[in-house]
Amino acid sequence: FFCECTLLTIAAENGHASVVEVLLKAEANVNAVDSNKWFTPLHVAAENGHASVVEVLLKAEANVNAVDSNKWFTPLHVAAENGHASVVEVLLKAEANVNAVGIEGCTPLHFAAGNGHVDIVNLLLEKGANVNAVDRYGKTPLDYAEGYAKNQDVVKALLDARGGSFVKARNKAMIAGGVNTLLGTAIAVALFTTGTITAQLIPIVIAVVAVTAAALVVGCATYELLKPSTKVDGAEKPIVNSINEQQRVTS
Repeated sequence: FFCECTLLTIAAENGHASVVEVLLKAEANVNAVDSNKWFTPLHVAAENGHASVVEVLLKAEANVNAVDSNKWFTPLHVAAENGHASVVEVLLKAEANVNAVGIEGCTPLHFAAGNGHVDIVNLLLEKGANVNAVDRYGKTPLDYAEGYAKNQDVVKALLDARGGSFVKARNKAMIAGGVNTLLGTAIAVALFTTGTITAQLIPIVIAVVAVTAAALVVGCATYELLKPSTKVDGAEKPIVNSINEQQRVTS
């Protein structure tokens, strides 16, 4: 297909940082999109791994969270998908949204996991990426890693992250459960003291409270582990290597 792109987009796509600087000094629109309203210069620089160009564009106040007109990708999505760790680092330092979602509900972590980029998976997790984020089909980054990339290093990194999430949630729930158990014991003693129940019923009351507390621990931990993230409805097929699969359409 034929695409009429701005000079800035062409320079950014080909990694010509000095040309990008000249064009920006000449007041080129840093957030301009190509003729098909697809990507900004920051998108194409990120897609092609040109970290120096990304830095120049960001200094010129390029929108770090810009979304293409079809609402599939931010620059962080395309950098993560294509395995450009240096670009991912630059974007994250510029406060790119690590949990940004596209039209399918995919986060950058989905893309990195689905394409087997363990270094980027770790970078995103360190910056707070939601390991339990789900796309519109309920698929997590771990599902993408196991189903598409089949990269055991990525799978391990995600499992370790999920384990950490569960332990944290479980500990929080256990504290709440322990408080409830103590409260239940105090209630049982109070009821006995006032003559409401007999001594024989005290263990039963405490046991009931203990079971309730145990259920709270499991329930709260499970909820914290599996609670869904915000997602955006859209097309009908999960996307991996999606940039190469999608044709740019004219507006």
